[in-house]
Amino acid sequence: MKKCPKCGAQMSSDTNFCTECGADLRNVSVSDESVQSTETFEPNGTVENQNQQQANQNTQQTAQAQATQQAQQPAQAQPVRRSIDTEQAKQTAASYWKWLLGSWAHPTNTEAPTSKWFGVVSIAIEIFLFCASFFTMVQKAVAYLNQQANNVSNGLAALLGQQQNNSNLIHFNSFGTSFEIFIVLLLLDAAVLGAVYGINCWVFREKESFFDFINRFAHYTNVILITNLLFFLFSLMSAYTMMALVLVLSIFLYILGMTMVIVTRQGSQRLDRLYGAVFVAIIILIALGILCAICGTAVDIAVKSLTGGLGN
Repeated sequence: MKKCPKCGAQMSSDTNFCTECGADLRNVSVSDESVQSTETFEPNGTVENQNQQQANQNTQQTAQAQATQQAQQPAQAQPVRRSIDTEQAKQTAASYWKWLLGSWAHPTNTEAPTSKWFGVVSIAIEIFLFCASFFTMVQKAVAYLNQQANNVSNGLAALLGQQQNNSNLIHFNSFGTSFEIFIVLLLLDAAVLGAVYGINCWVFREKESFFDFINRFAHYTNVILITNLLFFLFSLMSAYTMMALVLVLSIFLYILGMTMVIVTRQGSQRLDRLYGAVFVAIIILIALGILCAICGTAVDIAVKSLTGGLGN
């Protein structure tokens, strides 16, 4: 700005003559207000730049913190996932036990379990208990035969004046045989269930899922878990008469359950349920015949093994 030396009026810096009094302003110097205004503007601009830089730094720090938190989340989620899985396992076990108690108390009042695998688990436990009983029984039989064979061998050695031998004369792989029987029973049971499920789908127009069918059958026959547990306890006590009675009861319950999955089901039918039950009975008789043949072969192999052991 220029200040008129004559009248004191303020004029712009590019004015050569005062508009108030006409004085010559060409030699009048520009006042310091413009410089001051410029100097005032520059610091304000600097403050704005500093604020912008600070905002950018804050944004970068926030992004880095979020990236670090996301990187740490998988490591922190793993323990939480394990605790959730453990709690879910407890809830599943409690649901299975409740379903099992309900099937024992009211076998015919079938109710849908919370898991489709409950029926499969029950059947596997039943077969396992049977094979554990067989293993215990065979172990006791082999131990008894070894004891009797050693008594005879030691008696003959005493008569002949020879050294007595107390080693086991009979060697039989009870565990391997029991495991083979477990696999055979699983496969045979699966084949029977598959055949009966096919009859179920043929008799009724509405198709039932395989797992629903297995769960219904298991609900009818979960009492076999108790009978097989008794079978195992009697094998520990060598109560062979009671074992035979419990085994017959288990077979009867199995046949009854297979029949009931056809007879008690409701729905539109292609064929009367009674004829479906007859086909189921035929399938079970065929399965029992196959099982007896397998058991006969196993016994024959066992006898030959024992005879070979005695001969050696």
